[in-house]
Order: sequence, then structure tokens, then C-alpha cells
Amino acid sequence: MTSPPEPVLPAALRHESLEVGAAPLLRRFLERLDLPGLFDRHLPRLPGRQPHLPTSTVLCVLLSNLLLAREPLYGIAAWAARFVPEHLGLLPEQITWLNDDRCGGALDHLFRADRASLLTAVALCTIRAFQLALDDMHQDTTTVTFSGDYAEQAPATASERPARITHGHNKDHRPDLKQLLYNRTVTADGAVPIHCKIHDGNTPDSKVHRDTWRTLCQIVGGPDFLYVADSKLCNQRDMRLIANNQGRFLTLMPRTRAEHARFHAWVQDNEATWSEIARHNNPRGQHKPQVVYRAVEDSAGSQEGYRILWYHSSQKQQRDAQARLKKLNKTRKRLQRLRPPGRGQGFKSAQAARAAAQRVLEKAQVQDWLVVVIEEVVRVEHVQVGRGRPGPNTLYKQVQIKSYQINVESNEEALRRAARCDGLFALMTNDKGLSLRTALEKYKYQPYAEKRHEQLKSVFAVRPMWLKNAKRVESLLWLYHLVELVQALVEREIRQRMEAAGMVSLPLYPEQRPSREPTSELVLNALQGLRRHRLLDEQGQELYRFHDPLSAGARTVLDLLQIDGSAYGLS
Repeated sequence: MTSPPEPVLPAALRHESLEVGAAPLLRRFLERLDLPGLFDRHLPRLPGRQPHLPTSTVLCVLLSNLLLAREPLYGIAAWAARFVPEHLGLLPEQITWLNDDRCGGALDHLFRADRASLLTAVALCTIRAFQLALDDMHQDTTTVTFSGDYAEQAPATASERPARITHGHNKDHRPDLKQLLYNRTVTADGAVPIHCKIHDGNTPDSKVHRDTWRTLCQIVGGPDFLYVADSKLCNQRDMRLIANNQGRFLTLMPRTRAEHARFHAWVQDNEATWSEIARHNNPRGQHKPQVVYRAVEDSAGSQEGYRILWYHSSQKQQRDAQARLKKLNKTRKRLQRLRPPGRGQGFKSAQAARAAAQRVLEKAQVQDWLVVVIEEVVRVEHVQVGRGRPGPNTLYKQVQIKSYQINVESNEEALRRAARCDGLFALMTNDKGLSLRTALEKYKYQPYAEKRHEQLKSVFAVRPMWLKNAKRVESLLWLYHLVELVQALVEREIRQRMEAAGMVSLPLYPEQRPSREPTSELVLNALQGLRRHRLLDEQGQELYRFHDPLSAGARTVLDLLQIDGSAYGLS
């Protein structure tokens, strides 16, 4: 039995099929941020004849590409040609004007703009349009790693130069590669990125806080916010700057501070008046013991006069004990295999054996927990008396050969004292209104800032970076800040609308499985692949239009985010 033949369009008709996808949703967010207008107002006028395709339009297409497909520059023209032009902010005839040279020129044009003023304008527009809360700001840095020499860069003394791609402390654990330092600040309201700065690759983390805090003061309109950062903020210069200008900070106190050693020495011999401030389920498993936090304030404070808040975490206590045991076992095995230089099987003197063992203990930093015991080993050998070939009448004598063997014993008292410090960490702040519980909750939001960096390198695949022009590299990284800004706003908006509507979840996972906290990736994927179809006559006039059907999850997303459904064929 043969199947019926497929219908054939008349020769005068043409079928046009273009993707709609999530482009209208992203275009809506770009317009709410007024990014096309901000680009037009802040980009300097190009000399000579102006391009047919404005730089602001090209940059918005680049943003949509980075959010939806992450195609390289040479593939953006082909990618854009698959979409309905107006959903990318393009006219139909402008599609043919897109190419990698125009995209590269747009990045050059962006570099010549006053990006600091543009970034401030974007932040202010974001705050107004989305009603962001600015009570807490969380700062964190990461490194973006590059392959290649990047030898032809402007000298460090040059003005108006891009950030230098150079060697530094690499957070990707690739010290052999060059890098840039990526400085990011997010709000505690949805972890929305509010500030970004690209620094030279060899810039220490401790050198970025002064300018970052001052810029945030300009965005917020004053110092009335809590500045939260990691232990690199815990230095006298930066903390004094914030405190002397009526600002507030919260930071992790590093172990190198004298106050850290002082409290550890005290708590080894005394009982602190801990109070339980939080208890929640263990994130590592349902059947794991609950995580309990206890806290106490150090009455002595810091040498600068700031508050020191000490915390004890039951989960960290377990990790500290496991880490110490692992370090001790590793050191014991290392000492068992320890041999003198050369081919010797044993140490010839007790002093040499003790010195070698001490070097191992100090390198592993366990010299307080292990005690070295040198054991003398005597081995008896029979040695021929005199020279010559041995025979029936050869005489032998017994010779004692001494060597020294390394044994280790645990210093139980030192281990007991060290165990009393397991699970401890300290926060330092000048905010006298923070309770022990509130301070911990605010600092525990810091991983959300770190998560944005992780998404930059994984979801948005900022590496590998194929651009070799340092100016274009900096401009592209600046655009990535806007990419993550839009991503965070999509997540924040959909979750807030779900909460307002009393919705517990959305069916956005495969097989319509529910998602309680939809990510931007799930939201965009719900619309991915949806197409608009048109039948055109020989003059290109539209005769008929229809769209791919929407899933229930996609319809809900459009309703919650208040996206015009006409782009998807909805009336």
C-alpha cells in the first residue's frame, strides 16, 4: 500500500520558515533596559560616513547571540539569517549587512566609548525598571584565561589602553597561561550584576575594592549599603576607607590576622559561650545530620576597633577533622618511604634522619601533631679478614652496621587542642546593627556571586577566547556583563511572578517535569525552536502565516513575563 503523495506548492508560491525562539523575550528585556537607546547616546560619533547598520543594533544582536547560541563572530550573520529580523531589532535588508568585520568594528567602537558612564547608566536604568533592592552588595573576582602570547599590547604606562593580558595568580589553576582579572558585584536581590570592571591580569584582588566601593556609592547615591566581600577586603586601608565615609562592610577574617591566632589559642583552653543561631537540613543528603551554626562575638574586637563575629559550623567541623586526618596519613606514608639521598637504604646518623623528617613535617605543616622517634637499627654482617679470594681457611669477623629508622607518634594532646578549633571561622564588620544570625545569612549569600562567575565560564563559554585584539577582548567581556545581567533579570522576574501568582513550579524540564526555581536556560529553552511560517507569492507578498504550536510551559512563561504573544501567533 503506497502512501499518498505530499502536497506540492504551486510554482508561484514560496514557503518561508524563520525561527522566533526566545528572541522576542530577550528583545523585551533589552528594551526595558533601554540598551539600544543607551548605546546610541553613549557611543561616540564615528568619523566620516556613518555605517548603514548602527553599532547599537550590532551590539544588541551580539547580546542576543551570546544569550541564545554563542556563535563565533564569523557565524553571527548566518545565525541571524535564520531568525525573524524584527525580533533581533533588524530590518529585513539589514541581515545581509551583518558580518564578522562589522561585529569586530562594533567592538572597537564600544571600546572608544566612555564605558564607565555607560555602565552607570545601565545600572541606574536597571534599578528603576526592575525595582532592585540595593541594601547589600556582594563583590567577587575571577580570572579569564587566554592562550597565546598577546605580545603586541600597549605598554603599561600608556593612557586609554585596554587591560593587559598577562600572567598572574590564575584561579583556573593554569599559571602557565595569561589572564585578565574580572571584577563583578551583584545585589542580594536576585544576584543581579550591578557593576563590572576588567583589570590587568596581574592585579591583586586587594587592589580593586577602593574603586569598586566608590563606584557603587555613585550608583546607589551614597554609602548606605552593606559591602560584602571575601578575605581580601580585610585590610586596614580598604576597611578604613569604607568606615571613615559612613559605609558598612562585612568580610571574612583571614587566618593570617593576629586576632585569629589569639582566639584559637584561647578557645583551646577555655569554653566559649556559644549560642545556636541556625539549624537546617544538610545539602549533601537527606539522611545526613543537620548543619548547626553556633556563634559568639569576640569582646576584644579587632585592632582597628571593628567587630569580630566567631562562628562554629558542625559541617565545617567534620570537614576540618577529615582534612587533618588525611594530611596526617599522607605525611606518615611519606615518612615511611623517606630515604637519604643517593643509593643509601638507611640514614647513617640520627641527626640526618631527624633533620630529613623535620623537613617533611614542616612542609606538610603537621610538626605540632606528630612526634618523630628515631630508632637505631643494628644489622650484623660477617666480613672477611684480610684480602684475597675466600677459601677453606678464610677467617671472618662480625661487624655491626648501624642505621637509623624514622618512626612517628601522634601528639595526642596537640591533636585534642587542634580539634577544639575545628569548624571555626570569623567575620569582621563595622556594622553595629548586625546580629550574629543576620551577619551569617548575609555572608552566606556570597556564593551566588561566585555562581555568576561559574556560569560565565560554563553556560556562556567565555573560554576559549579566540579574539587576539586586546581592545576587542575587553569590549566583549564588557558585553558578557550585560549578558549575565539579562540572564539574572529573567530568572528574578519569572520567580517573582510565580510567587505572586501562587505557582509552586513550572513544567519546563523534559517530559513536562516541574521546576521550582526556573533558570534562564530553562525559560529560554521553553521557546527554543519555535518558528514562524509564511506563504509568499512571486512578488514576495504574504498570503498566509502560521506558527508552531506552543507548549503549556511556553504559554505560561509568556503570560508570566507579559511578553506580546503576537510574535508566536497568539491573538
